[in-house]
Amino acid sequence: MKRSQRRTGFTLVELLLVVVILGLLAAVAIPRLASSSTDAKKNTCRSNIACINSQIELYVANNGGVYPKDATEFGSQIVNNKNLFPDGAPQCPYGTAYTYDATSNRVEPHNH
Repeated sequence: MKRSQRRTGFTLVELLLVVVILGLLAAVAIPRLASSSTDAKKNTCRSNIACINSQIELYVANNGGVYPKDATEFGSQIVNNKNLFPDGAPQCPYGTAYTYDATSNRVEPHNH
């Protein structure tokens, strides 16, 4: 009597094909994920600046139309104000400090 032997498993060619396909997928996906992280940081920075500038306007509305004179007053009256920022002032995701321009009465945008 002859026994039929059936082998189960994958051949070396099948395994190599799967490894090549996974490598191609990784080559496409990893750069996209890296760029989306950079885009998210840039958008967070822009959003933080817009939030700080809107809080400057709220401060001015509550204080009779008077803007902060300089960066020191901006820091003490707006950034450290718990009524305007109860959870603390927004921080740039790149670690760059936000600077107040007293001539335009705005926080200057960053070039990231």
